[in-house]
Amino acid sequence: MGEAKVLKKKGSEKNPKNPYVIVTKAYIYVMLTVFLFFTGTRGYLTIQDDKFRAFCLICGGYVVIMAVLALERLVIGQGGVVSPKKLLLCSTWPQRLAAAYLLLTWASALLSDYFPETVIGGSRYEGALTISIYVLSFILLSVYGRPDRPMLAVAGVSIALFSALALVQILLDCNPFNLFPEGYSYSDSYVEFPSAFAGTIGNIDFVAAFLCLAIPLLWISLVKQRGAARFALTAPLLLALALLVCLGVLAGFVGAGFGALLCLPCVFFKKPRARIIYFAALAALMALGVLTLYFFDAGGGLLHELHEILHGRASGSFGSGRLHIWQGVLAKLPEHPLLGFGPDTMIHAGLEAFTRYDESLGATIVAEIDAAHNEYLNIAFHQGIPALALYLAMLVIIARDWAVNCRDAAVCALGGAALCYCVQAFFGISTCITSPFFWLAIGLMEGQVRRISTNGGKKVWQRNS
Repeated sequence: MGEAKVLKKKGSEKNPKNPYVIVTKAYIYVMLTVFLFFTGTRGYLTIQDDKFRAFCLICGGYVVIMAVLALERLVIGQGGVVSPKKLLLCSTWPQRLAAAYLLLTWASALLSDYFPETVIGGSRYEGALTISIYVLSFILLSVYGRPDRPMLAVAGVSIALFSALALVQILLDCNPFNLFPEGYSYSDSYVEFPSAFAGTIGNIDFVAAFLCLAIPLLWISLVKQRGAARFALTAPLLLALALLVCLGVLAGFVGAGFGALLCLPCVFFKKPRARIIYFAALAALMALGVLTLYFFDAGGGLLHELHEILHGRASGSFGSGRLHIWQGVLAKLPEHPLLGFGPDTMIHAGLEAFTRYDESLGATIVAEIDAAHNEYLNIAFHQGIPALALYLAMLVIIARDWAVNCRDAAVCALGGAALCYCVQAFFGISTCITSPFFWLAIGLMEGQVRRISTNGGKKVWQRNS
């Protein structure tokens, strides 16, 4: 990371009046409040459409404002034109890989048979435009974002309020703010609705993805910070954990739970030797678990499914149908391995629909497949295997930066949150409702790593920016 000199004038990092820093800080606060709690005018009936509009306005608006500021400085002569070579030398490897990933995404979109639909997306608003905003906001945050204590405090309050609202919906079966259609509530999930909705995010799978970011951010900050004020994070942490348990989303348990196991050595152990011993012990326990599943059949549920898979008797119904979806997606991959089918076009791929009989409804549910329910497989299908390789390379380097610099509380908490999200992403769906928070986390983390590598950084969750 030594080459990360910065993408701005020398000294602007310390200038509190730097407009780029001010706009970036405002953007982060708006994301943690306005965007998180915005639900539109019709609640869950149109929440995906309304959240996408808010995403374009807030996240897209942030990118546009930063571009306008740069253009203004260029016009009035305060900023010179940076050559591509100098820009490349001043950038970090995660920034370069993210930019290359974006270029391949646009190549996939423009050359797809479904262009121009690939710009916005065929069904989930995950087209090239959305991915552009993800990547550009990440790069801008990695240059101008500065995690601090007030930011963490606002995040804690927002997570507490969000979790409390969802718990009221679930435990009291109420309908605050009329997010459900009139006369309905959470208890109608999977009866009157094909899925379950909660909080100001909607689908509980997306809520679980958000909690996989929120929970590690809180517990790692609670451990790594100093002073009595940190214990205020206990309330939002307990509320978020209670919500995750009430939701019962397996991907959320795996992300927050297994992700926590992966985070522990970086949070608690300073010496590489201790970390190596920990991971060796974890690997041994996992191997023991696999052997146990192989020789003993639980007779039902997830453990039975894993037992059958280990014996080569996998069924498409396993994993709530995810195995069926993965098999269909993998069978299609060889048709367009380099650039994929185009961003967010799986709805047109002709994959065999997933069907299951619902005893409570007395009917067979047929679900069209428009996402791989695995973010990594989703990238390979839509944008191609090279794009997936770039994306994974970016994540690997970010993980390395996190492990090397995890003595800093901000780096440790943000990187841990990103890691837990990446674990649940193996079973999840990228969406403009929750993914912006992931890109925000890795952007802020990379920015803190860059400051540590260039000028020594500042103490955990710095108070002044």
